[in-house]
Amino acid sequence: MGKVVLGVIGCGNMGSAIVKGIVDKHILSPKNICLNDKCAEKARSLSKKTACPVKNVFEMLKEADFLLIAIKPQEFSTFSKEISNAVRPGTTVISIMAGVSINTIVQKFGKKLPVARVMPNLGAIVSESMTCISYNGKVPRKSFIKNIFGSIGKVIEVKENKMDAVTALAGSGPAYLFYLADSMIEAAREHGFDKKASDELVIQTLYGASVILRHTAHRAGSLIHKVASKGGTTEEALKVFNEGGKRALIKKAIHQAKKRSKELSRG
Repeated sequence: MGKVVLGVIGCGNMGSAIVKGIVDKHILSPKNICLNDKCAEKARSLSKKTACPVKNVFEMLKEADFLLIAIKPQEFSTFSKEISNAVRPGTTVISIMAGVSINTIVQKFGKKLPVARVMPNLGAIVSESMTCISYNGKVPRKSFIKNIFGSIGKVIEVKENKMDAVTALAGSGPAYLFYLADSMIEAAREHGFDKKASDELVIQTLYGASVILRHTAHRAGSLIHKVASKGGTTEEALKVFNEGGKRALIKKAIHQAKKRSKELSRG
């Protein structure tokens, strides 16, 4: 995309996955992506893998048209104070910080900047993220931002008032599946399978089910009935879930994650 320069602050799992996606899908040339992380080794490691240059944050801010902030939300208040004077008016800020609102970002920088608030998830590391994006009214070239995150999976635009729910559902969602997998693997071990067999049994089962869910026109509820025959083993297991209120418990957990996202957005 011409000479557009993207500055990336934060080269952890998510920042790295996004940069790799951009480079692999040729959204930008590596020379047009600048990297920075408070852990210099993380930035150097990502630079070796992608050929993107590592730069001092203040050098980066002189060049960057878009600034991707991929740091922990708890670090943002201090970080924004350090760099606010160096951020050029018109620089588009792209934030993947959970729970940090667009209004908070604008206030912390003290400038009426274009801001895109983005929530990808861990699927980004295998180019299968579910990413949601909200914008304020000043963001130019929205298609470019969508292309960035399209390089790591699927993208939808949502209103910002839905972003806390997105965080609870998609942002935290992979952990819920991992929790289920871990519980199933423990059960397999208790029933006499070794670690390798337990892992393979559960992981392939969940993978196959996920593929069916993605590629079928059926709703998840109707797919349950394709597995659970009347009076059979699956129905017996589902009775335990239903009697234990597991559906309500899952909804309550998501509600709590959404509540925490709102708490973070209030600082």
